[in-house]
Amino acid sequence: MFDRWLASSLLQKSIRRDKPDLAWLAASYLLENYPAYFWRRLPIIALEDIGVGDLDVTMMAILAGSNTRLRVELGGCLLAATALIELMCAATKDRSTDDLFDVVSRSPNLREERIATFEAEQLEDLFKSDPPGGGVLNLANLMFVQAGSIGDLPASAIKKKIWADVIHRNASDTTPMGLAETSLLGLKTTGSILAPMLFAVGCHADTKCPETDDALPDSPTGTAIPTWAMGQHTRVGLDGFRRYIGRSQRIHDFLSDTANGSVSRPKTIGGLVYRLDCGQLSHRRDCKLAADLKHQATHLGWGIPDEAVADALSILRDEFDLVNACRAEALRAYLT
Repeated sequence: MFDRWLASSLLQKSIRRDKPDLAWLAASYLLENYPAYFWRRLPIIALEDIGVGDLDVTMMAILAGSNTRLRVELGGCLLAATALIELMCAATKDRSTDDLFDVVSRSPNLREERIATFEAEQLEDLFKSDPPGGGVLNLANLMFVQAGSIGDLPASAIKKKIWADVIHRNASDTTPMGLAETSLLGLKTTGSILAPMLFAVGCHADTKCPETDDALPDSPTGTAIPTWAMGQHTRVGLDGFRRYIGRSQRIHDFLSDTANGSVSRPKTIGGLVYRLDCGQLSHRRDCKLAADLKHQATHLGWGIPDEAVADALSILRDEFDLVNACRAEALRAYLT
C-alpha cells in the first residue's frame, strides 16, 4: 500500500492532526521497512511541527531519534516509538520554526538587510552586542549573517559547527531554560536549519498561550489513505494536483496568467493546498508570534507572485471538493 514518502507524509500529518492510529499505521510500515529513516525523520517532525509548543516532547523525539542505546533502555524500538507517537500527537504544536525560515529565506527586504549588515560589520563585531531588538525576524536574520549565509539560505546540509557557535554566542542568562540545549542537540542530530530557527523562535516566544484547533476542510471517506496525507512531497499528491489543473478551468487560467515557471504547476498547487489542508494542526499554540509568522508564510507565492496568493487560495477553497476528488482518483490509480 505504501511507499516510503507516502508513509512519511501520513506519519507527519497524522501527528499534526492528533490521529495516533493513523500515525502508528505509517510508523509500523517505516519501522519494518526503513527503520533508520523513521528514527531520522521523527526529530525533524518534532522540530517542524511541535517546536516551542512543547519543548520537552521536542527534546524527547530528538533524543530517541539520535540514541539507539536509549531506545533499548526504554524497552526497545516498538515501545519507544509507540510512546513517542502518542506524546507527539497530543502535544501542543507550533510551526513557527518552519514559517520563520520560509519568511527569512524568501523576503527580498531581509536579504538586502543581510547583505548590508555583512558589508558594514566585521564578523567578530556581529557577536559583541546583545541580540538585536526588532523581534524574531531580526534575530534570525542576524544569525544567518553570523553563520556566513548572506544570499540564498540553505535548509539542510548546513555547517553544524558554525551554527552551534552562533547558538552558543547568542544564548544568555535570559534564554529560556532548555532552549539552547534542545536547539544544539537538534542541530547535531538532524543538520537542519529548523534547529537554529527553534532557538530564534524560543527567544521571542510568549510564555503562556492557549491551544486552538485549525479549521480542517472536509475530506472524502472510504479512501485507503486520507487525502490530506497526499501533499506536494508525494508522487500521488502531485499526480492529484496535476489532474486538478486539468479539470479546473479556473485554476488553469489562473496559472496561465500568473505562474512564473520557477517550480512546476502541480508543486505550486501543492504549496497552496499545504496552507489549507496538509499543514493544519490540532492543538496549535495560539499566540501572536506564531500567528504573525503563519500569516506571512501563507502569503508567500511558490511559483506565483506573492500578490496572487490570496486569489489562488480563494479558488482552491471554492473547489476543494474537486481537489480532493482528484487526489482520491490519483490514489486509486497508484494502488492498482
